[in-house]
Amino acid sequence: MKKRGLLLFAAAVLCILAGLVAYHCSFPLDADLNGLEPAALQWFNRGMSVPYEADQLRLYQPVTVGDRTYVPLELDGQLGHLRLSRGLTGRYHLDQSQHGTGSFRNGVVESDGERMLLFEGRNGDGRIARAVFSPEGGGPYALDIPASPVFLVSVPVEDTVPTEPVSIEEITFYDSQGREITEEFDLSGGGIQ
Repeated sequence: MKKRGLLLFAAAVLCILAGLVAYHCSFPLDADLNGLEPAALQWFNRGMSVPYEADQLRLYQPVTVGDRTYVPLELDGQLGHLRLSRGLTGRYHLDQSQHGTGSFRNGVVESDGERMLLFEGRNGDGRIARAVFSPEGGGPYALDIPASPVFLVSVPVEDTVPTEPVSIEEITFYDSQGREITEEFDLSGGGIQ
């Protein structure tokens, strides 16, 4: 009887260890996001007959909201982002991506009780100094925009603001002198979830 009890205990320990190893392996990126670029290429190349090459992908400074991290990117000239989720061990895995034509993306996202407005875009020439969002349910929210080929900025928003993209009619751009320059830009793009 003792032998059987020990075998059951050993089997239970092995099952728990196997589960922990499987969980750890399902979050392949460490807290510093080492290896993100090759993991991103592998992610984007799933099912592709002509895979993307490393020189077609550029990653930029990420923004973290709760247990999710958003990494802005350019993939073959298209604007987009990766969404990473953090597990219990502090490691990350890729769980969503978006990319496409257009120069801007935005969205109100929520994770672990944090609700943030994210705004991603292109501002390589530095003409945009500030973007003001006036979403339904709150605001206005002003974001300083860096002069960067691709940027991702964020601002906390009230709980009354819905978790969805903000309509382009509710976005205003200003230059460094405070002049409105919204009409100078094509606000096409997509959302961030």
